[in-house]
Amino acid sequence: MVDRQTRVKKKKFRKTPGSNTAIQYTRDKNSKARDPITGKQLSGTGNQSKAIVRGLAKSKRRPSVAFGGILGSKTRREVWENYALVDSGRKDITDIPIKLKKFVKVKEASK
Repeated sequence: MVDRQTRVKKKKFRKTPGSNTAIQYTRDKNSKARDPITGKQLSGTGNQSKAIVRGLAKSKRRPSVAFGGILGSKTRREVWENYALVDSGRKDITDIPIKLKKFVKVKEASK
């Protein structure tokens, strides 16, 4: 019987280069979601595995705002301000910071 310290860890079977099967014990935990621009932790999101999150209701998975679970509140506000400026014509799409450009999508004017 293995010791208790090893027993509580997750067991993974891995192939070694010599084609033997080795057992690796890990105690990895899932990390919290992070804002891709600022790197801060996102509030309102859990740190469960994707299999567990898939079983939850959609409203429990992430906050129900635009970019909820993707961007933090300060970053989200900055994206909306830039979107409004570009949409109104006060700012050009090329003047937006490169990090935010991916999130600011402006509809083309139909002729």
